[in-house]
Amino acid sequence: MDKNAMITIAGRPNVGKSTLTNALVGEKVAIVSNKPQTTRNRITAIINCGEAQLVLMDTPGFHRARTRLGEYMDKVVRESVADAVVLVVEPIASLGPQETELIKQLRAARVPAILAINKIDTVEKPELLSVISAYAQAHDFAAVVPISAKRGEGLEALLGEMEKFAQPGPHLFPEDMYTDQPEKQ
Repeated sequence: MDKNAMITIAGRPNVGKSTLTNALVGEKVAIVSNKPQTTRNRITAIINCGEAQLVLMDTPGFHRARTRLGEYMDKVVRESVADAVVLVVEPIASLGPQETELIKQLRAARVPAILAINKIDTVEKPELLSVISAYAQAHDFAAVVPISAKRGEGLEALLGEMEKFAQPGPHLFPEDMYTDQPEKQ
């Protein structure tokens, strides 16, 4: 039986949302850059996992808008809520204002969320435990998955958690499609 889930990838700028999206899809569908706010529109990426089709929406990083472009990008983030959200954060044991605001939005939307702690290759295990503890106190996440999108660590576990949100229904995109973005010539 076919199943599908719409999953929003959210987080502040430069936490690795696009790197994660590309790693999960296995293709370069989102621009990856050290420059903040490279992703300006929502990018749809499609992953077929057996019977389940996961439709990922890689959103612009959430930040306090100071320009009309920034306001537009924040609107895209707010309007990208779906069956579940993957909140991507760095392994820092305190929540910044952006993470706090995103968690507030998750609560208001009443959408289940998976916490993906990215860049775990940059910290020691004891530090990771304090990060998990800080976020567990802030929100009741459906799952917490430590990952390194750059190195491909923890991605199978994250996919498994995302698949749990797939509901019976037809696939939304053809099997051979992996993004809604036009191919570069």
